[in-house]
Amino acid sequence: MTREKKIVKIDSLLGELFANRNWQQHLDRNRIFEFWSEAVGIDIAAHAQPKLIRGKVLWVNVTDSIWMQQLHLMKEHLRQVINERLAGDVEVSDIRFNLVTTIRSILAEKKEINQKPSVKPDPDPQKLADFEKMIAAIADPGARDSFRTIWLAQQGRDPQK
Repeated sequence: MTREKKIVKIDSLLGELFANRNWQQHLDRNRIFEFWSEAVGIDIAAHAQPKLIRGKVLWVNVTDSIWMQQLHLMKEHLRQVINERLAGDVEVSDIRFNLVTTIRSILAEKKEINQKPSVKPDPDPQKLADFEKMIAAIADPGARDSFRTIWLAQQGRDPQK
């Protein structure tokens, strides 16, 4: 018994694979990441960024609870705007919001928002002296340094200064 060898072009094989697994719909749906800022506007994009898509649900990271509440009120409108941009068979059935406090720094790194660095003044010398008296009772110098570092960070200052 002999087997006939059949040569199949890779592009037709990949095309069939994409069709069988609905990968093209997934790719089309992920275009949201490309047009998000344009679709929702700069103000919203400064406080909310798409994180991932699971099925037909878009998950969006939001900077704070006030924006999260506002976006919940706008959810249906946002979904319609996004679906209009996607068009065709691809759509988002729901948008869910996730509060992520570090998103502002991520967005600043991406230069999508203008974030001015906040420089806090040195801690009040009297507060610093009171804190030093309080930690003086700690015998371990490493532990004292750790508490000082934490306290200074809470005061918004660089412990190295």
